[in-house]
Amino acid sequence: MATPRTFCPQPLAMQLPFVLQPLMVAAIVSNRRRGLGQSMAKSVMAGVAGALALAALAGSASAADLPVKAPPVMAAPTWTGVYAGVSVGARWADNDWRTSDVAPSFAGGTFVPTAGTGGPINSVAARIGGYLGINWQFAPTWVAGLEGDFGWADNKKTVSPLPGTAGLFFGTPMVGLPSGSVKDSWDGSIRARLGYLVAPDTLVYGSGGVAWQRVELNANCAVVPGNTFCFGNPHNETFGSTRIGWTAGGGIEHMIGGHWIVRADYRYADFGTWTQPFFTVGGVGVGFDDRFTAHVTTRTHTATMGLAYRF
Repeated sequence: MATPRTFCPQPLAMQLPFVLQPLMVAAIVSNRRRGLGQSMAKSVMAGVAGALALAALAGSASAADLPVKAPPVMAAPTWTGVYAGVSVGARWADNDWRTSDVAPSFAGGTFVPTAGTGGPINSVAARIGGYLGINWQFAPTWVAGLEGDFGWADNKKTVSPLPGTAGLFFGTPMVGLPSGSVKDSWDGSIRARLGYLVAPDTLVYGSGGVAWQRVELNANCAVVPGNTFCFGNPHNETFGSTRIGWTAGGGIEHMIGGHWIVRADYRYADFGTWTQPFFTVGGVGVGFDDRFTAHVTTRTHTATMGLAYRF
């Protein structure tokens, strides 16, 4: 049984020889009848020009039928995933020192402060740190996450005399007043984050959680002639405590290349008030009492720039 043959029409541009040939034959026959060689040449050229024009028209139509590829669409970056980064910036330590219970063995009113009972011992220092977190993008312009960070700065301020230690003792101004310092070193936090994508690659966020701050208090004084604050013995004491408090803040992040994230971040933290007695060892005896109590409230402001990589 014979296999049927399929007819595939060729493009008009490929049929040029078949279109051209009848035109040329017709021109030759016509010119033979007229006996005009010059007219035959003109007719052939006209036929060729017409065929070429027809072929060009057909080629243009075929090119117009070709599909045009649309430019590729860039996918929006995703914020979901784990990230880790480093940060540099500054930390402002806002410490309020208040003194109470000066020479508590003596009756109330024996010591009368002459410059108030307290004052600030503030400082600012450069801070370096690192952070690790995880994000989840939803809804689809919201991003929630959890982040932990750790940093170090050398916030230390020394004052003399200590706030609240200047005064009258039995009506006489005291001398040899104690000096001291407050030092804030390392800090850390664990915070929840919630942000909004103002653009596919730009996130504005807020954060809040629990924070830790290492704080050290120092007080020292010498025995000097006269109505001296430290009457029994010289003292130099330092106490340290890791304070726990709360923190809140916010910032802005921008994603580069789908994985790198740059940020500007600010946080406020409050670690409450630390009450610490001083000069309790060797500070009390017959006819003297060098002791006092410090109440130090610690707050910090931290501003950093960070660079992280999303895995």
